[in-house]
Amino acid sequence: MALSQGMQREVVLTTAGQLDTDQQAVSDLMQRAQAAVNTLGQNWFGNDSSQFASDWASYSRALQTAADAIAAMSRTARTQASDQQTTSTN
Repeated sequence: MALSQGMQREVVLTTAGQLDTDQQAVSDLMQRAQAAVNTLGQNWFGNDSSQFASDWASYSRALQTAADAIAAMSRTARTQASDQQTTSTN
């Protein structure tokens, strides 16, 4: 039985770079949304405003978790590509 293992290292590194870009996009989105929530908080008062801010706090945590996961995926891809390079040259 033939086994197939390995990777196209350049593709993996390119994909890791794309993941870095995606992680940054999520972080940028969070910053823009936070600025919008801050503006609303200065111009909208009452229970609905408080609920909106509370909802955003929950959503922003979820977005941060997503950004962290994307960053971890990029790091893993880079580590695996490095490991593959080391294995291939030994």
